[in-house]
Amino acid sequence: MIVNQTYEIDSCDDVELELKRESKLEFRLCFDDEKVIQTLFFIIPGCGGDADSNYREHLASFVAENFNVAVVSVNYHCIGNRPQTGAKAYFDEIDTLIINEHLKVFKLNHKIPSKTMDIETMHKEFMAFDELIQAQKDAGKIAQNYILKFPISFIPTKNEYQNFGIMQAQDLINALLYIKANPPFSLRRGGDLRVIMLGSSHGGYLAHLTAKIAPYLVDAVIDNSSYAKFSWHYIGFGKEIDFISIKYREVNPIIGKNTYIYPFSKTLWTSNQHSKNFFSPTRRQIRNILEPHHLKIQSKYPKPYYVSYHSLYDTIIAPPQEKAELYKILKDLNFNARLRMICSADEIDGKFIKNLSHGMGMSLKTLILKELPLMLENLKQNPKQQWDNTSISYPCEDTIYHFSQKEAKIVLECEELKK
Repeated sequence: MIVNQTYEIDSCDDVELELKRESKLEFRLCFDDEKVIQTLFFIIPGCGGDADSNYREHLASFVAENFNVAVVSVNYHCIGNRPQTGAKAYFDEIDTLIINEHLKVFKLNHKIPSKTMDIETMHKEFMAFDELIQAQKDAGKIAQNYILKFPISFIPTKNEYQNFGIMQAQDLINALLYIKANPPFSLRRGGDLRVIMLGSSHGGYLAHLTAKIAPYLVDAVIDNSSYAKFSWHYIGFGKEIDFISIKYREVNPIIGKNTYIYPFSKTLWTSNQHSKNFFSPTRRQIRNILEPHHLKIQSKYPKPYYVSYHSLYDTIIAPPQEKAELYKILKDLNFNARLRMICSADEIDGKFIKNLSHGMGMSLKTLILKELPLMLENLKQNPKQQWDNTSISYPCEDTIYHFSQKEAKIVLECEELKK
């Protein structure tokens, strides 16, 4: 019988910004209680439709029914940063500043809401701006081709914020360690649970980052369209860098007749070099998967299997040349790593691969059916390497990031390098 269990546990604080976390970590475990479980299979949602809870539950049940695995679905830190996952909208200080400048230029009188808005209210506000501009166009005071472009922020559920990567990967590891310490299912005799992580886009990125932080825990990564380096689009403060063209927008704009709204997630990171929250080169390095000297450090630990699918035309969100370079380095370091670059429309079959844009419209169920049996066979043929060292350290520009396993938790310590 398929069993679904939900857990809430304490996870990690924000060590980099020295902030105490307010929220609990929630995750779900799905398994067949008549099977002997050999593997934990993480399905890691990204920022799109695969974050929908009903879809995730259906997919988890399908996998648990068809394979000897327990399926883990983690509501990692800031997963609720889209309207479909519960986020609300608001205008932060930068949003308000940008909009007020537009209003001043055209001598428009409009009061910007100071409270959070549900999606329906946000659309009403959007229409108010649109009608305001149209009235000025009708009066001949604004050029007919003028479009008001402005940002808006999404505040995630649980009053969280976009830390990007580190806390999210720690959440995945802490869920993994909790299950290993408290397994509610029958285990294979004499064998440790193997761990496979699968994700698309940001979910695939987190699978890679988790393997970077805890390579001795992760046995395999199955990925679709993840970025090899952190993405400016999802870090939350792209509007600080370019608020005119909104080059680093997170999602496609909400488009009206006279207005474009560009949504961004709430973040505490900033481009201000004088702030303690500055997203410095160090903080970028630790989040990059494509960081050659970090990959060399990781290669001295048990090596996960990697398989990835990527579109050659995914040039904005996840540059394919970076992904190709990452997988070349992995191979050079003797990782078992396979990258399938989708290069032409001839490879679109309408079922597995539906287009050549970011994510390729890929069916996760088909990806699982295609790659999970191969990964399970690889793990069966290659017993888990005994490994006692449960810590790893990555030197960055001015800080060493120490990750260590202590009492069924992954702990981060940041050590400043002496100048």
